[in-house]
Amino acid sequence: MNDHGAATQGMVPVSQVGYDSRMDRQWVVDLVERLPQGVLSRGWGWIARRRHPRLGVEILKRVFVKAAGIDMTEAEQGTRDYSSLEELFLRRLRPGARRIDPDPTAFVCPVDGRVGQSGRVTNGTLLQVKGRSYELSALLGDAKAAARFEGGTYVTLYLSPRDYHRVHSPVSGQVAEAVVIPGALMPVFGEAVSTVDELFARNERLITYVDSPDAGRVAMVKVGAMMVGKITLAFDPTIHTNRAGQGKRQVRYDPPRMVQKGAELGAFEMGSTVVAVTEPGCVDLVKMETGTAVRMGQRLGVVVGRKRKRRPTSKKKSGPATTSKR
Repeated sequence: MNDHGAATQGMVPVSQVGYDSRMDRQWVVDLVERLPQGVLSRGWGWIARRRHPRLGVEILKRVFVKAAGIDMTEAEQGTRDYSSLEELFLRRLRPGARRIDPDPTAFVCPVDGRVGQSGRVTNGTLLQVKGRSYELSALLGDAKAAARFEGGTYVTLYLSPRDYHRVHSPVSGQVAEAVVIPGALMPVFGEAVSTVDELFARNERLITYVDSPDAGRVAMVKVGAMMVGKITLAFDPTIHTNRAGQGKRQVRYDPPRMVQKGAELGAFEMGSTVVAVTEPGCVDLVKMETGTAVRMGQRLGVVVGRKRKRRPTSKKKSGPATTSKR
């Protein structure tokens, strides 16, 4: 088996796990473009946080679980134990539900979801969908920051409403910087990605940069969407998206926040998209087909620097023993 063979285990084509939807939702995209997206998303967040009336909340939770097809056997608690729909969205997994690949060379999947696109940053652009690309500088909101990733790899991961909603670090390192970039809140399902130019660079984003000794800098771009009440950071409750009147906000942490591979970085109130971008020569991604289902903690790539360190060094052959004459 080659270096990447084991990494593809556990990846299942989307059609085999119930993600494949044949319903034409283009009308939703057209409608949302005409609506006050921020107001509606904040309104949905308000509804999701309601704890009363209890009977209404219980019915809402159960309807959502059934409609979305959520596997509650993986959750830390049962449906009734969550006091609001928001708590259900942000549910933690029971111990052992996910395995973080222990191999030091592993660049692991930060979320449960499915692969949108993956590849290499070329001429400052990333592929959104076949025939549509967008500028990394627009996604990061900073041309200088984007230049650092030219020639590096990227992977786009889509989370549906049924998925586990927390985002984790693909490598061990430290976070010295987080950036909130306000924007639109267009839906990010297939029809929208296929028809809306530069969708991920238009929508609201929360970016954390993870700096790793072996994997270099990794840009973790969490992209907002319609009905995502907000995106939050696990280590800084003062930072979140979808705040009325909020402009671009850049926060630096001194000292930086240390994170281990698989540690939580943040969360979505509903499903959306994560774009992970790495520096050139740092991470080699495994081959992944669009629509492949992935789970948090499984290997998505190989940390090149760490792999080099693990290569056995050839032992130098010693010559025949000699004795010195006095």
